[in-house]
Parts: sequence; C-alpha cells; structure tokens
Amino acid sequence: MAQAPGCMGLLYDGALRGVHRDIIARAGGLVINKQHKGNAPVYLETLTPGRCAHELWASQGRIHEKTHYADGTTQLVPVPITKLEHRGTHTHRWYHLLRIPCRTGPHEHRVPVATTTRTGERPAGQSDEERGFHRAEHLQQIPDNTLTHQNLYGGRNDSESGNAQLDASLWNRRLISYGVPAQRLLTLGFVLAQNSTSRALHTTRTDLQLTT
Repeated sequence: MAQAPGCMGLLYDGALRGVHRDIIARAGGLVINKQHKGNAPVYLETLTPGRCAHELWASQGRIHEKTHYADGTTQLVPVPITKLEHRGTHTHRWYHLLRIPCRTGPHEHRVPVATTTRTGERPAGQSDEERGFHRAEHLQQIPDNTLTHQNLYGGRNDSESGNAQLDASLWNRRLISYGVPAQRLLTLGFVLAQNSTSRALHTTRTDLQLTT
C-alpha cells in the first residue's frame, strides 16, 4: 500500500485470510475477497439495550443474530448493514453500522471490522487478541452475499483475463525482461496497448450504433 500511491485496496479470492486483511485495513485500504469456507460461526456478544436481548455472532464475514424459534430450533440471520464507516488518517479503523430489527423498534450498533486489536490497543483484557477473537478473519469490510460485493468482485475476473492475455503475448509465456524497472516498463506497455485497443473498439462500435 505504501508503494502504490492512489491504490484503494485489493481484489482477491478466498486464499486471502484475516492476517492479510488486517495489514491492508490498517493501512487504510479496502479488501474485497471471498470469505474462507472453513470458518465456523463465532459468538461475539449479547446486546441488552432495554428489555430485549440480541445474541450476535460472526458468520460468513458479517454479523448475524441468533434467532430462537418456538420449536426449539435456532437460525443465524444476517443483520442489515446500513453503512461502512472509515475513521482515522494515520491509524485507520473500520466499522459496520448495524440496524438490528426488534419488536420494540430497531437498534443501531457499531461493530469494528477488518482489523484485530492487539494487546495494549484497548483497555486491559478487552483487545481481540486477549479475548482470542481474530476479528479480521471473521468480519470483512464488504461481506459476501451483499450487493456491493457482487458489484465489485467482478473486477477480479477482468484482472485474471488481463493477466492471462499478458502471459499469452510473451514468448514461451515468460517475461522477456530482467530486473524490476524493465519488467515494469514491459507491463506498462502492455496495459497501454490493451487500453488503446479497447478504446478503438469501443469508438468503432459507438460509431456503428450512431450510423444505424
């Protein structure tokens, strides 16, 4: 992040885990990736804002409420996220502003996401590290199964396609330059050629549509 001025974050697949998301989020970046399938739901806290109680769990990259039914069964129901908040300039913090449905009226609750607080960053005994809760592993900035995630994650497929075209354009699918400066120049030339080709095709198609 420090060596990529203007970089807003990273698109990746499920191989990116909480330890990586924590570093990027602390640097002020966004991470859009698939939640690791092996993560089991983890109990977080129980809110008692009045005469009601809401049992909150971390599951599938976001906060869920455990709902108890009359037949004795339970279900984890996603809690609506109204806003992703970013705070700080040097020390970056990320929050989900939740709107928890309730028979007495909805409750607003703010939950930190994407970073795991370490010993000394919170009052004694209250940091995620001391509690044994890897927050960055279980709570994403932009969780799966949300419209925002679906709109943004498609960019990864476009990147994969571009990488495949770069490989195919090289002799024996190997870089033909040595050293970082030369490889950067080669990649820049490829990107400029791709952008120029895309612009020419787009202009041609637009002109055809206008004439027909």
